[in-house]
Amino acid sequence: MTTAGNKVWFDARITPHLALSRTGRVLVSVALLFPATVIGTFLTIYKAWPASCFLGGESLLAIFALNWCASRLTEQGERVLLTDRDLIIERWDRGASRCHRLEPAWVSLERQDHEEFGCEAVFLRVSRRRLRIGMALGADARGELADRLKSALDARRQGFFSGS
Repeated sequence: MTTAGNKVWFDARITPHLALSRTGRVLVSVALLFPATVIGTFLTIYKAWPASCFLGGESLLAIFALNWCASRLTEQGERVLLTDRDLIIERWDRGASRCHRLEPAWVSLERQDHEEFGCEAVFLRVSRRRLRIGMALGADARGELADRLKSALDARRQGFFSGS
């Protein structure tokens, strides 16, 4: 892909993985509310209605927390874009976005690997500045991101200096 004479070497969009889909969240909500309703009904029949209020409140609070966390995760993301001119790291969270532009010729990629857990962190270093990327990914996917970005940076450097 080329846009206005600016070749794209690498483009990755990173979003957090949601463990449950919307249907899954509805099923978990029903699984929390159904027993609370049945137990709360028996508690109310046996004149222990304050306990049924606490039980229902806890269930509703758990459902609210589940849906709140899921909605927060859907509004987060990161994009890593390597072109001939720039290495652009764009992050967004609930509408607010931050963009970091780095000179690709001076960027070095650092990985923190653990022998048991895999790739723990990926950093882009320019001078004294370190920028962490791929925090929403698991260890295997983070390692793959680091490998692909490293090869794209190397290919860009070779292509840039060979004149192609």
